[in-house]
Amino acid sequence: MLARNAKFDWYQSTVLVADPQDSGLVDHLLKAWPLTDWAPARNLNGYTHGGAIIRGDRILCHLCWGGQTGVNCKTSSSESGVLAEALATFGKQHLPTRVDSAMDWYEDGLFDSMAALLIDYAQDARLTINQQGDWIRGEGRTLYVGSTDSPVRVVLYEKGYEQGGDAPRNWVRLEVRVRPKREWRSTVARWTAEDVFCAGWAPRALQALGWDDLESRSIGTVWKRSDDERARAALVKQYGGILDRWMTEAGSWEALGALLGRAIQDVGAPLGNTAKSSSPSPIREEG
Repeated sequence: MLARNAKFDWYQSTVLVADPQDSGLVDHLLKAWPLTDWAPARNLNGYTHGGAIIRGDRILCHLCWGGQTGVNCKTSSSESGVLAEALATFGKQHLPTRVDSAMDWYEDGLFDSMAALLIDYAQDARLTINQQGDWIRGEGRTLYVGSTDSPVRVVLYEKGYEQGGDAPRNWVRLEVRVRPKREWRSTVARWTAEDVFCAGWAPRALQALGWDDLESRSIGTVWKRSDDERARAALVKQYGGILDRWMTEAGSWEALGALLGRAIQDVGAPLGNTAKSSSPSPIREEG
C-alpha cells in the first residue's frame, strides 16, 4: 500500500475584500511568510492592480485586485500550504478557483504500474486520456486523466525528470487538480490537502490503486450522458407505456426481456432467412 503524504501544490483563491492593504490581508500574509516584503507586481487576468509577497527576488504569493470582485491570491509548489493556512485564519471569506494536491513516492517501476491502472480505469469510465513525454523510452512522462475543462483532473508524472539535475529519476508524483464550480468554492475553502483527493470522481479512479476508503466530495462535476444513454432515455420516455403493457401481457419484466430479444433478432434477421418463432412452421423443407 502506498503511503499517503498529501500536500497542496497550487492554491489560488479570491478573498472577498476590496483592497489587500486596507483590509489587513497584506499584513496577515507577511506574518505567514517571515522575513518577506510587499512589492508591486504585474496585474493579471483582467485585474487592474498587482502586488506580491517576496523574499529577495523570489515571489512567494501573487495578488491581483481592482476591476473585479475581491483580491485574487495565487501560490504554487511548497508555498501553497502556507497560503491555504493563512487564508483559513484571515477571518474573511475566500473562494478557491484552483486547488492542486500532490503525493510523492520514490520507487523504481512505480510510474509504469500506476499509469497502467489509471489508464484501465479511464478507459472503462470513458474519461479523457492525454499522454505527454517520451512513452517509448520511458522518460519524462505525464499522464492526464480527465478533460481540460473538467472540474477534476488526475495527473501522474515523473517528477524526477521534470526537476532534472540530481533529482532521483524514480520520483513519481500524483496530483488531483480541482477547479470547483462557483457554488462549491466556499466548501472547497475548508478542505485540507487530503480532502482534494476525494473530489468528484477522483476516489473512483484511485480505487484502482487500492484506496478504497476515500469518500467522494462534490465540487460541481457535471455528469454527461453518453449517446447510448440519451437514446435509451428517449426510448423509455416515448414508449414506456407500450413496454409496460407488453410486460403485463408477458407476465414479468424478465419474460418481456426474452420477448424483446427475439423481436430484435427477427428485425435484424438477414433477408431470405426465416427467423425462428415460438410456434413450429407447418411447411416442410424439400429434401
